[in-house]
Amino acid sequence: MSSRFHASTVDRLGSWIASGNVLPGQSLKVEADLCEELGISRTVLREAIKTLVAKGMLQVGPKVGTRVMPVRNWNLFDPQVVGWLAQHGLPENFVMDLLDLRRTIEPVAVRWACQRATPEQIAEIQAAYRMLEASMGDKDAYNDADRRFHEAILAASHNQFIEQMLPALGAQMAVSFEVSSAVPDELGQTLSLHKDLADAISARDVARGVWVCMTLIERSAVTISQHYPELFAPREQRMSTP
Repeated sequence: MSSRFHASTVDRLGSWIASGNVLPGQSLKVEADLCEELGISRTVLREAIKTLVAKGMLQVGPKVGTRVMPVRNWNLFDPQVVGWLAQHGLPENFVMDLLDLRRTIEPVAVRWACQRATPEQIAEIQAAYRMLEASMGDKDAYNDADRRFHEAILAASHNQFIEQMLPALGAQMAVSFEVSSAVPDELGQTLSLHKDLADAISARDVARGVWVCMTLIERSAVTISQHYPELFAPREQRMSTP
């Protein structure tokens, strides 16, 4: 079985599960039926299932068969898993938890970037900002540039753990940016803040950089909560959820 065919099958099956065809706690169909529905062989299916087990999406047992796990068990630091969820509707509290993660990691990364960024990395951050500025009016291009901008800042932190998390953090932040950028005029209103952030890092102004970073995150939180309240649950409700 070619690696390309395996990857394609994993993508199809993972997306199929993320779309809610089988709910968490439920078991997949018997192999023969699932193979027929997906148009694949049993060998291909079994190898794909192994991959999704490793991603935390499935559990295989002698008595339960192949069961879909709750989303909280899925590897949300896997860019592919995040991509599947984004395609088919984000789970409850995903955006809230993502914003909490950004509040935890990004301001610290900005602090370190101000202190540790090389001249080449500062140039990359400024180049990413210029891409943002040039892509106004093109949402897809803007989101790509936005991701490049924030990933450049994370990389400039020179923290090996953050650097290894870049693919996952980039995918997660892309979800946040995609939601907030759907709001009319939001891109233009935050562009100046991105410039302030790039300039603060270039000037190695830690206090300014951290303040602008937090302002961007909180603005995103307010925008999303106002225009997409269904993505937010009251804090009390979250605390009481098992």
